[in-house]
Amino acid sequence: MRAAVLEVYHKPLQIREVEIGEPGPQEVTIEVRACGLCSTDVHISEGKIPTVKLPLIPGHEFAGIVVKVGAGVKEFSSGDRVVVCVDASCGRCDFCLRGETNRCSNLVRIGFERSGGMGEYVNVPATNLEKISDQIPFEKAAIVPDAVVCMYRGLKTLGGVSAGTKVAIVGVGGLGMQGIRIGRLLGAQVTVTSRNDQKLELAKTIGADLTINTKRESLPDIAKKMGGFDVVADLIGTRESILEAVTLCRNGGKVIALAYIDPRMEIPSYDIVIREKQVIGSRAVTRSEFREVVNLVNSGKLEPHIGELIPVRHINEALENLKNGKFLTRSVLMHPF
Repeated sequence: MRAAVLEVYHKPLQIREVEIGEPGPQEVTIEVRACGLCSTDVHISEGKIPTVKLPLIPGHEFAGIVVKVGAGVKEFSSGDRVVVCVDASCGRCDFCLRGETNRCSNLVRIGFERSGGMGEYVNVPATNLEKISDQIPFEKAAIVPDAVVCMYRGLKTLGGVSAGTKVAIVGVGGLGMQGIRIGRLLGAQVTVTSRNDQKLELAKTIGADLTINTKRESLPDIAKKMGGFDVVADLIGTRESILEAVTLCRNGGKVIALAYIDPRMEIPSYDIVIREKQVIGSRAVTRSEFREVVNLVNSGKLEPHIGELIPVRHINEALENLKNGKFLTRSVLMHPF
């Protein structure tokens, strides 16, 4: 099969022939139809994810069709349209037994520690699959495993967002656009920020209640007039952004940290202790939450928001554009090569 292979950090991916092999027991072979493009793919290409071993076929957001099933697979068959959960959890550790599969002690991630969706085919555990409706385009299903589910867990499970909640999404982009739709689905009032007017205009069309360009407007002043936000989702991940996010919260409010750029963050102890604010890290999604989100998408209650559709053979140009901030929302690589 053909695949985009990361062979050397800081170098372009190589599109070449790769042997895939047969699916193992309890595995299936997926013919990839679409693969989401995430800023984490840039981090992987730059050697910033310590668990990655080269060579690697990246791609942790993808959807496609089952073409082969391994021994013991009963719930899926050739021809099924599926989307694939990123985390291959062990199912045996204390975290998995509590249903906290995203915290698995023996976690292996597809597109990180094992091959992902930037190849024509990929073998994955059958337990990672969910079927997608015939009405859901592959390109929209592809971004569910990361961009959509991460925002869903951050806002609903950890943020406790419900009707009337005042939510701020700081640094709106590929994840934040999904957060607008998720927030509105949950009944929240959604404010988003960016320094890019094009992103803010797009956010309005998706349903943002208030958009703020932080180049021209004071976010702390606006938050103060509103009485503070109940939940602030930080999608920037710097020391400054987290510190500001805490100040934007009302007493008892929550900061959901969904990004990480700086290795350390600063949190004002007075706000945390006296004003009972919380800073909560959020990574990926549990297996049950993944199914919940796929059901919402299949039912038409939640529509993933996508931008450019890019032929997968242009992967290196796409990574460069992503790195340089040229995409307004989540872009998708389309197969075949």
